[in-house]
Amino acid sequence: MTRPCDNVELFVGGALPPEEAEAFRQHLPDCEKCQQAISAQLELEFLAKEVLEDVPEVAAPKPTAQVIPLWRRPAARTLLAFAAGLLVTIAAVRLLPGNTPSKSPHVAAEVQERWLEARLPLAEADIHRPYVPPSRTMSGGPGTSRPPPSRTAVPDSPLAQAVDVLSRNDSRLVATALDTLNPVAESAEKKVARSAAMLIQGEFEQALTSADAALALNPTMPQALWNRGLALEGLALYEQAAESFRRVAALNEPGWAEEARRRADKLEQSSQDAYETWKKMDAAGKALLDVGPKDLPGDFPFFAYARLYFYDAVRSAPSRERVLALMDLATRLDDRARRGNILQDYVRQVAASDFTLRAPLARQYADLVHAPWKKVPTPVHSPEWQRDFVKRLRASNDSDILLGTLVLLDQLQEDFALLERAAAKDPWFALMLAHQRALTPLKARLDQWKKQQLVDEALSVLLGAFQRNCQSPGLEFRCIRLDLTLSDLYFRRKQLPEARKHAMQGLQLARKHHDWGTAGQLLVQVAQASRIAHDATQHARAYYFEYMAYSARDGDKAARAARRLVYQHLADIAWNELRIEEARRDIDDALATGLPLSASGAFTLSDLARLESRVGDVDHLRQVLKEQQDGDERLLAEYSLGRFLFEHNESEGRDILERLIRPRKNSTGDTEQRVRTYSFTSLLFEAGKRGAFDEVRKLFAEEREGPLPERCLLVATVDSERTLLMARGAEGDWVNTYTDTRRESLKADLGGLVPEALLAPLRGCAQVDVLARPPLHGRSGLLPGDIAWSYLTRQTLARTPRKPDRRPLHLIVSDVTIDDPRYGRLNPWQPEFGPDEEPLLLKHADATPSGVIKAMRTASEIDLVTHGDLDLPVSSAYLKLATEHGQSTLTLSMLQNLQLQEAPFIVLAACRAAHTTYATHEGGSGFPTVLIEQGARGVLAATVEITDLEANQFFNAIRARIRQGTPPAIALRDERREWLTKHPDKNHWLKSVLLFE
Repeated sequence: MTRPCDNVELFVGGALPPEEAEAFRQHLPDCEKCQQAISAQLELEFLAKEVLEDVPEVAAPKPTAQVIPLWRRPAARTLLAFAAGLLVTIAAVRLLPGNTPSKSPHVAAEVQERWLEARLPLAEADIHRPYVPPSRTMSGGPGTSRPPPSRTAVPDSPLAQAVDVLSRNDSRLVATALDTLNPVAESAEKKVARSAAMLIQGEFEQALTSADAALALNPTMPQALWNRGLALEGLALYEQAAESFRRVAALNEPGWAEEARRRADKLEQSSQDAYETWKKMDAAGKALLDVGPKDLPGDFPFFAYARLYFYDAVRSAPSRERVLALMDLATRLDDRARRGNILQDYVRQVAASDFTLRAPLARQYADLVHAPWKKVPTPVHSPEWQRDFVKRLRASNDSDILLGTLVLLDQLQEDFALLERAAAKDPWFALMLAHQRALTPLKARLDQWKKQQLVDEALSVLLGAFQRNCQSPGLEFRCIRLDLTLSDLYFRRKQLPEARKHAMQGLQLARKHHDWGTAGQLLVQVAQASRIAHDATQHARAYYFEYMAYSARDGDKAARAARRLVYQHLADIAWNELRIEEARRDIDDALATGLPLSASGAFTLSDLARLESRVGDVDHLRQVLKEQQDGDERLLAEYSLGRFLFEHNESEGRDILERLIRPRKNSTGDTEQRVRTYSFTSLLFEAGKRGAFDEVRKLFAEEREGPLPERCLLVATVDSERTLLMARGAEGDWVNTYTDTRRESLKADLGGLVPEALLAPLRGCAQVDVLARPPLHGRSGLLPGDIAWSYLTRQTLARTPRKPDRRPLHLIVSDVTIDDPRYGRLNPWQPEFGPDEEPLLLKHADATPSGVIKAMRTASEIDLVTHGDLDLPVSSAYLKLATEHGQSTLTLSMLQNLQLQEAPFIVLAACRAAHTTYATHEGGSGFPTVLIEQGARGVLAATVEITDLEANQFFNAIRARIRQGTPPAIALRDERREWLTKHPDKNHWLKSVLLFE
């Protein structure tokens, strides 16, 4: 049997089987000998390559001649023998044990150029040299190492070893560097090294996360600021990237400061150039309406608004000659869209019109288009003029002008037939039709269920239109707006990964095609997804500040509105992290714009004023309510005023909140439910502060719409600085506690939140139900491991009982074929089935998302074994499966319409499968919660990384206990306790395994 140390050469050469390669990676961080040997092996490969490159080229042999391999040619053989002997000597010297730690210079100190754009955290690896991209010095392209100089010693710490590997700028070695970093204690230096590794791989969002984490520990660390700038540049957040490089320049480091200034100048110029291009294109488009296509920029057809301005120019043209002058632009737009001669035919059709009748209507349409650009009101702004104009258009034959007018007046819903006729000929209007059909029904006041159904239908319509029309060029204006709308609809469904995906997709398209205005809106959408997730707020800040810099170029009014929006959201982030003084400064900055807060800003102010109030806060809140006339925003503003008054004028505030918790007919849907939940929160904590715990329990039961369990129950809720806990032991007696002294945000693990006074009565219970309101539900550590407990999750779907004559179906999804090279092959899963269970194995390439979902519907027991990971920008879990139609991930949204007919017990044997995404004031979203809602009777999963072989044994043992009649909560506690007795080093992941019922 070979030892791991025997596999160095095979590992470096990529020749180890996946299982052995993974075992070697686990072995490597603890083996200094292997770390040294890998470095020597890499030098051997690089020097051998140099030797081969130095061999003179030999003329190509004649076709009939025998080809002699290079290594068999005398000259090459001599050189290779010399190189091999040299490198064996080097390797031998390097592997000799030393009596003192190595003090040799780092490889970066021995060269005259910098191979890595990122900076590294050790001084000897952070010497400034001119940066030369890989493609400029060798043919291997970006991410390929240069040959390192020979050295007779190796770095003397895991951090230095990782830095040594990263300095080679080889994406193939990043995994080795990260493995070497694993045992290093958390520090700013470790996080900077990780940010450099992510930059090598092009993982800019993860690089930003690591750089920001380093700056949280050391706010002026130049390497972290530098890498943050590179990450932001990679995300095209040029204003923020420039700001980060300016901070580096201010530190005045030799060499680095000058390069940082050059980079900042270049980035700021890039942003300015993008704005100037937008202004130039927009001005050219508007001029089309007045003077026709004179002096159009050559790349105007690539401008997102080009086709929009073309339509308006044709509609506004007062003569046949002006229409025909647009034929060349029509041809160029048609050629780009590759959909025939749609626009050229439109020009010919309009040119054949009777302009004695059309010209007056065309001129008035031009006035209507110009109206938003004019500061002084004109007759076209009056409702009477608009009604008369539409009436005259309906009496004419100029349906294209009528259609454009209905768009401008937002009256398309009044004439779908007109839009349908246009859509049959032109995909531009097909996209517009899909947009109208999807969104018009959502404007009505409907109950929550109906509104949710319409959102689902709207998504289906828009996604279909997107697939049909946005895969080819020419329709960017419509497709960008479609992405914006899809992002908004996914927000309504709390599907943050999908919401962010469409916002990012639209943002990239808007930047590419100079849609400056919509790019700003999409920056906000991206920021919102990260802010709502609560675990990804650094990403949110970056996008918010970029949006604010974006808007500063659009004049004072736009700049003030952007500043108000950004700072009220930053106040929300700071408040949720209990950085109270910072939150107050941010909300004051928002108020300093002179604009009233939005409804969400009012929500934050009403919260913050509990600990940091100012004279005039109530006036600001009343102004917000006055500004909001109807709908969801007014409901939120009303709640915010009630929440504030509840702390300062209890009677008036209580009246508002008690009205808001009552169910309403014709509910506005999601916002009303949120406001109801928020109102319960205020009432619960006010009663808890008074010590009125009987009142608290009545409120809990009212919110839950059912009685609380009579025995063995923990009720838990938090609200920023406040904590309210109630425990009921085996005897049925209550123990209660209320505190409001917390001044830091909750950790992911809730250990210590429940005091011993409440744990004592629970220890007398065989098992405990935990009723936890967000954001506690689904986190690990709420109760200690010596108590058998599980989270109670409300189930909303009815189950279809299994037929008595049918055996329980036990589904095992394992040994999945995963194409993504980032995920290694897991060890084969060893399933165990009960004597009466019918096994169903779904493996390898068959374990696709659709195949897994289909099999889950009728299974009574499910083991889902694969890699789990997080979509970090929105902190949302997903599972990796086999690829079908380009899709290889199982996401939360894919399970939302799944009905689990047999009420299965589900084991999710995947890393982070129990991870929950938290919207701070709302319910968390994670696999266990969604599966319970879809009909599962129980879900077992972990919140952190797990190891496959141990998980196999652990979860099988729990299932065996359950089959013998042990309740799941007790089975989990007893098996965990037994494991920890034998394997105390496994405490971290074993403690993270949670049960949901």
